[in-house]
Amino acid sequence: MKAKMIVLFAHWCPKCNMMMPIVDEVEAYYGEKLQVVRIDVEKEPGKMEEYEAEIVPTFILFWEEHEVGRMAGMLGEKTVYARINSMLLNENAK
Repeated sequence: MKAKMIVLFAHWCPKCNMMMPIVDEVEAYYGEKLQVVRIDVEKEPGKMEEYEAEIVPTFILFWEEHEVGRMAGMLGEKTVYARINSMLLNENAK
């Protein structure tokens, strides 16, 4: 697997809770092409600093272990898919 999306979230965060159904859909849609890793920052507080994230939710896309882009906050479903596709296409074109 070459593509991975890290999702930094917290259960107390309303925006995170609203985004999780989209994360579930993305995971189902891309299947084995995209590994989705959910990280609860309350259980792993050091991850915010490790990934240099300022807010939750934050979505970080990796291609072959290199960060290729990130998104944060509330995003519409179409925006999420468009950004993931754009980031992956840019990396596949290299």
